[in-house]
Amino acid sequence: MKFCKKCDNMYYMKLSPDETAKIVLYCRKCGDEDDNATGDACIISTKIGNIDESMLHVNKYTKYDPTLPHTDTIHCPNDDCLSNKGTTPRDVLYLRYDDINLKYVYICSICDSVWNMKKS
Repeated sequence: MKFCKKCDNMYYMKLSPDETAKIVLYCRKCGDEDDNATGDACIISTKIGNIDESMLHVNKYTKYDPTLPHTDTIHCPNDDCLSNKGTTPRDVLYLRYDDINLKYVYICSICDSVWNMKKS
C-alpha cells in the first residue's frame, strides 16, 4: 500500500491514458500521479502446481487442540499402532480441510499417524 507524497492519502491504481498502458498510482484527493512506485506491487498471483492441502492444517500441536472432534470408530491405518493391538482405546481426530468437497484429514492421537481418504 502506497501513500501520496503530497497529502498522505492512499494511492489507487489506474492505467495510463497514453498507448503504453502502464499502471499509474494516483491520489483521489489531490490528483498527484506516480508512475515509478509500482515496482513492488503485486498485480496478479497465479497458483502453478498442485499441492496437497490436507497436510497444511496439521502440525505437531494439532492433536492437543481441545476444540477438535474425536472419534473412536475410525481405525488407524498404522499396523504398529497400539490402538490396533487392543492395548489402547482408539482415538482419532478429524479436520475438514475442504468445505466444498467435504474432505477430511485424520490424526491418530496414539501414534501420530496422519492420513486422508483419497478416492481412486
